[in-house]
Amino acid sequence: MLQLAVFLALCSLTAVSGQTGTAPDFTQWSEVVSTHVQLGELAGVSLNVVNYSGIAIDPNFNATLDMVAKVSVAGLTRNETYATYINIYNLFAIGMIIHHPCTKPTFGSCSPIKGIKDIGSLLNPVWKMQAGAIGSKPFALDDIEDFLRDPKPFSEDPRLHACIVCASISCPDVRTEAFAVEKIDQQMTDQMTKFLSNPKKGMSLDTSSKTVTLSPIFKWFAQDFITAVGSVKAFILPFISDQSTAEFVRGNDVTLEYFDYDWDLNGKAPCHC
Repeated sequence: MLQLAVFLALCSLTAVSGQTGTAPDFTQWSEVVSTHVQLGELAGVSLNVVNYSGIAIDPNFNATLDMVAKVSVAGLTRNETYATYINIYNLFAIGMIIHHPCTKPTFGSCSPIKGIKDIGSLLNPVWKMQAGAIGSKPFALDDIEDFLRDPKPFSEDPRLHACIVCASISCPDVRTEAFAVEKIDQQMTDQMTKFLSNPKKGMSLDTSSKTVTLSPIFKWFAQDFITAVGSVKAFILPFISDQSTAEFVRGNDVTLEYFDYDWDLNGKAPCHC
């Protein structure tokens, strides 16, 4: 419990850390997601559905890509680092769907991609492909995620895993506003809380079997959560919004299981073959 208290205290310190005013301005990106991301349902899962076709023709989308390609990211504070790189990851992930919306096999007809993993190849998967430029330097999605998991000189904040979105149904939801330096702590907490509140992809509890089913994200990146507070269970407890559920999980030796991951897109690919 002491380790958990220290982590939460560090989160609070993040919220009030000094700000240099050098962070990029993501106002246009906020306009994009507030306009083209709306609550809906896909494959029986409640989520924020992305209108990729709308984003593709929104001038604010390309304007944000152009801004990021020219921006300086030197000397950012912790808050600025998280707000900046989370926004860029989500911008680039959505951009990959917009820029690669169709599958074009050597044999067979062109068709819309079903999911982000349809982009790229076995030897050059989508995560390793150049997704965009930051300050004129090329970056892949993996490059950004790896940096956010080890953002030297700062320590990792595992709440990031509820903030970066891989354009899929089982991902955390795309936030309908840009992440902002002045409220990044509140936004990251809100993202994790909302993710765990989704019983189809975030967390569900079966009291009879004392089983907590979680997103596979908590399995894939288990070490991040263990390093932060000692265990996955300890990490999720402060973000369980239902008090009775939190008390049950806290007071019982629960078994952790994981949902199947649905990699289908969180919106319709803007493919026009």
